[in-house]
Amino acid sequence: MLQAAVIAAANAKGGCGKTTTILILAGEYAAQGYRVHIIDADPRRRAIKWAEAGAKPASITATEANAANMRVEIEKASKGADVVLIDVEGTANAALTLAVAYANAVIIPAQMSPPDVEDGLTTIQLVQDIAHASRRVIPYGLLWSNVPPAIRSREMMNLENQVSEAGVPVIGRVFQRSAFAAIYSFATTLDELPTGEVPGLDKAKADVIRLTDALALLMASAAPPSNTKETAA
Repeated sequence: MLQAAVIAAANAKGGCGKTTTILILAGEYAAQGYRVHIIDADPRRRAIKWAEAGAKPASITATEANAANMRVEIEKASKGADVVLIDVEGTANAALTLAVAYANAVIIPAQMSPPDVEDGLTTIQLVQDIAHASRRVIPYGLLWSNVPPAIRSREMMNLENQVSEAGVPVIGRVFQRSAFAAIYSFATTLDELPTGEVPGLDKAKADVIRLTDALALLMASAAPPSNTKETAA
């Protein structure tokens, strides 16, 4: 039986913010005292490259996976970590299906653009189908990513209405922040970024805390207690 909280970031569209979501969550969970393992199932290996830079906390580890070894990697990671975060390739494939099937929660990151929303809704349908086939609840929610902090256009409101009308739960927003870009250039977590060189760290940190709080509520409301590590949720 899995011992860790397994959280997958999935969207059939690439470039929607999955890796950034995984990395900022990894940093925040590590800051909260949890052991975190990242499974990078994206051939671009951005999470692995970040981890290999050597500037991350020791409590964060990372490995690669694909459809052939996804189950084994999840089970192995769950024995040594409190939280397992899966960065799934931006295509609908077997690795995505397996990641969703084992997840305690699925985040669907989407920028406020019609292609991201369209493919995000397709991914949500896949999550619902897998939940139905496995006869269990798989909590999920859409996460608006890379949101302009000072602009609310008519198109953005239309996209929000489209998601609302589809009955899709929204678990939060991650705004455009210099700090989120800096975790790549400095190859570290928000908490380890140099405060004098990166503006807006406090706002970025607040965004991520709101996200972890939302995920805790999502998992607590829908996942069986035996499937999640209560302290990590």
